[in-house]
Amino acid sequence: MPDILSVLNGAITTVQKLREISQKVKDAETSNLIADLNIALADLKMKFAELQEENLRLRNELTEAKTQADIRGMVTLRDGLYYLKQPVDDRPEGPYCTRCLDVEGKAVLVAQLARTFHAIAKYQCPNCKARYGGRGI
Repeated sequence: MPDILSVLNGAITTVQKLREISQKVKDAETSNLIADLNIALADLKMKFAELQEENLRLRNELTEAKTQADIRGMVTLRDGLYYLKQPVDDRPEGPYCTRCLDVEGKAVLVAQLARTFHAIAKYQCPNCKARYGGRGI
């Protein structure tokens, strides 16, 4: 991608030189065409920047999706929640929300609720609000 940007910058520089030459020649039609070309190149440069940004976003989404897919194979169900079978570098052992991982493909750690709520639930997912581990559940 950097090669495209350098070619584009080179084209803009060439157009600027052509504009200087056309001003010396005093040809209005040539000057207008060069101005139009300059505008088109500026639009192209902006579009290129947008594409680079989108490319980066999509790469990040793909990396996250691969990570989530990898996690599915690394968890085990225990007491109604998912836990990692083996330690992974930057991830806590768990517990992870079964709904979020199964339905949305997201490994979301559940939060432990205060003891006063344990009759209702011991854990709650901050993403989908699912509750786990209460006596009444």
